[in-house]
Amino acid sequence: MGNASSSEPENQGDFITILSIDGGGVRGIIPSEVLCALESKLQKLDVENKDARIADYFDFIAGTSTGGLMTAMLTTPNADKRRPLFEAKDIVKFYLEKSPLIFPQTTEQLLEDDQLFPDEAAMNSLLDEATKHIQLCYNINHQILDSLIATLRYLLTCKWIPNFIRKRLGRTLLFPKYDGVKLRDLVSEEIGQKLLSDALTDVIIPTFDIKLFKPIIFSSLKAKRDKSMDARTADVCVGTSAAPSYFPPHFFKTTVDFNLADGGLEANNPSLVAVCEVMKEHKINGRKLLILSLGTGEADQSDRYVVGDDPSKWGLLRWLWYSENNGSPLIDILTTASDEMISTYISTIFQYCGWEENYYRLQAALKLSEAKMDDARPENLKNLVKIGEDLATKHDDELEALALKLIENRNARELGKKA
Repeated sequence: MGNASSSEPENQGDFITILSIDGGGVRGIIPSEVLCALESKLQKLDVENKDARIADYFDFIAGTSTGGLMTAMLTTPNADKRRPLFEAKDIVKFYLEKSPLIFPQTTEQLLEDDQLFPDEAAMNSLLDEATKHIQLCYNINHQILDSLIATLRYLLTCKWIPNFIRKRLGRTLLFPKYDGVKLRDLVSEEIGQKLLSDALTDVIIPTFDIKLFKPIIFSSLKAKRDKSMDARTADVCVGTSAAPSYFPPHFFKTTVDFNLADGGLEANNPSLVAVCEVMKEHKINGRKLLILSLGTGEADQSDRYVVGDDPSKWGLLRWLWYSENNGSPLIDILTTASDEMISTYISTIFQYCGWEENYYRLQAALKLSEAKMDDARPENLKNLVKIGEDLATKHDDELEALALKLIENRNARELGKKA
């Protein structure tokens, strides 16, 4: 079923099939386990395709951030260019083995402070550079900015504050949490030099270009038409995963330059983006859409933020940093609300079109302590595996029904090709 295009005849199956995978860092383990269960069912139920892979059954696979990496692993061809590099079960193994390298948990690994702050002069130089950058990029009153920088400079040089605290504060405010080197190396090692146009089925990966200040949606169909969009798949994966404050933006070039940050800035749940791209690329001609949308877990954050008796205290600082639970209301709301709204939009569209039974949204409920995207401790990764397995078991009947639909659709297309 791979390599769908707008020129496909109408008799190639009733459904245009879409797999959508949310972003969420190490929580990508959760949808990986669901895909393991689905791929196993496809291999068991499809007597004509015992080596069934996810890419055989979906016309489009869309992924944001960690979902973008999974998309690449499911669709990038192996050496003979016929089958995907990874089975679904291999992706879980990748997360378990490589997450601790991408998201190191020890203080020594996280804070290379002697290199970052060799002396006070170096620290002042970094602050001066940050000030210039903020002045260029943001319309902030200079008096306010000067006060903020002066406060930060005081905190970072104040001798009565323990040295390790000053260094950690400087590291947190002036640098991304991780340098991204391991992420780039590991993705390049796994995906290699393959291009987007090499994908075995059509892929859609949202990113955000911070220089152009607009979303950039990479897709294999665009890549086949426009060489400037035919980037290394590994570069696109790193770009869509470059979550602000966690990883630095990723720069690379094809025939043009790209300066990419996390695709979650555009659409952490890429299902609506995928539908829009399908509408642009496909002549649907009355055919229905069939979507499997996989979340990476949703934490119960009710009562996390309480306005209290004096809402006037919710100024810029309170919106950015809520000290009672070490959270950021603005960031948490922006990243959570869009996911919920996109799911609502898609559900509404499918109900209106009479396709309710063709939309599968699988999402796990998480505790707040389980929701960190970079918690790569072995015990947390093991817990995420269990959450993913439980989610697949809970929706076993739905996954079986979906597998049968996908097989029937693929078989109809195969018959159409022979006719």
